[in-house]
Amino acid sequence: MIRLEPLTGRHDRSGFECGVAPLDLWLRQTALQHQAKGVSRTFVAVPAGQAAVDHFAAAGHPELGPTSILGFYALAAAVAPLTDLPPIAAKRYPRQVPVTRLRRLAIRHDLQGQGLGRLLLADALNRARDAAPSVGSAGVFVDAKDDTASRFYQGFGFQPCADEPLKLYLPIW
Repeated sequence: MIRLEPLTGRHDRSGFECGVAPLDLWLRQTALQHQAKGVSRTFVAVPAGQAAVDHFAAAGHPELGPTSILGFYALAAAVAPLTDLPPIAAKRYPRQVPVTRLRRLAIRHDLQGQGLGRLLLADALNRARDAAPSVGSAGVFVDAKDDTASRFYQGFGFQPCADEPLKLYLPIW
């Protein structure tokens, strides 16, 4: 019912609202620019065809169309200082560690709590893991916006970093 694909100009960015204004604004104004400049890559969840659009309409979402964004995430390559890693992971690496950064992850406010966040996170982690042998990445960093988000990521094995409990790390290897 849902398809994950790279963000393009045909996606309806203006209709997306997750309840966190900076995330909505970033998707509308910055995501495509960053993609064009190679700064990050954004992937979106959209209805997977007309049957999915019809299903969403029957479930009370008649405003959703084939280009409606249900959720998104962005990935970027990064370098993290060794001091940012959790102590147990830090002893394995040099002073600077190549990582993948999960820059943003958001779900439409009216679709939250239905498992779409787990699906997007799994896809992001699979993409990071698949790219790691080719580009070098020891793990994935994410900056949780609050304690609830931190608990969400920790449920998937992310570990809080030494001095910043909302910065979390998941080793790939």
